[in-house]
Amino acid sequence: MLKARKKIVRKEIKQDKLVTTFFETKDWFNNAENRRKVFISVGVVVLLVVAVIYYINYKNKSNNEVEGKLMSAVSVYEQGMFQQAMDGVDSLQIEGFKSLVSNYGSTENGNTAKFYLANCYYYMKDYDNALKYYDDYSGSIDYLKAASLAGKGAVYDAKGDSKQAAGFYEKATKVNKNLIQNEEYTFYALRCYSHSGAKDDAKRLYNSLRDDYPKSTHLADVKRFQSEFLD
Repeated sequence: MLKARKKIVRKEIKQDKLVTTFFETKDWFNNAENRRKVFISVGVVVLLVVAVIYYINYKNKSNNEVEGKLMSAVSVYEQGMFQQAMDGVDSLQIEGFKSLVSNYGSTENGNTAKFYLANCYYYMKDYDNALKYYDDYSGSIDYLKAASLAGKGAVYDAKGDSKQAAGFYEKATKVNKNLIQNEEYTFYALRCYSHSGAKDDAKRLYNSLRDDYPKSTHLADVKRFQSEFLD
C-alpha cells in the first residue's frame, strides 16, 4: 500500500508541475520580445537540420562514388601487389588506397580503404604506418572493427611486444561474439599471453578456446607451447 501511495503522490506532483509550467510558458510567450527570440531560435534549428541532411546525403554520395574505385584497388591488393594497391595504377586508371583514404576517408568505404592500406603497410613491414591506419579505422562494420584491432595485435606481435599484442587480439574477440574469426583471435591472444609470461591470462583463454570451440584445430597447436602456462 505504501508503494502504491508513493506512486500516486509523485504523479500528482508531476501533473502540478506540468500545469504550472504550461501557464508560465504561455505568459512568457505572450511577450513580443520573447516570441521574436523563439522564432529566431527555430530558424537556427531549421538551418541546422537542413545542414545535417545535406551532409548525410553528401556522405552517401561520396560513399557510393568510392565503392567502384575501392573494388578496383582491392583487386590489385588480392594479387599481392601491395605497393601498387597503395599508390594506384595510372595505366589502368585505378586509384590507390592512399588516395581513397585522402579523398573519402570519412565514408564507410573510405574507412574500408584505411583497413586495406594498413594491411598493405603491414605486409611490407612498415609497422608504424600499419598501426596508424588500423588505429584510424572508424567504420561501422564489426568484421573490420575486429580485424583492425587484431591488426594492431599483429603489429605488436611482429615488434616482439607479446603482452600488448595479446591485449589487442583479445579486444578483437569482444567486438561481436558471432564473428567466426573470434576462434582465431582467441588462439592468437592465448599464444601471446603465454609467450609474455602471463600464465593466468593464457590459462583463462585456453579454457575459453576449449569450451567455446571444442573442435578447433588450434587446440592441437596449443600443445606446442602449453608447458609455458600449464603447470
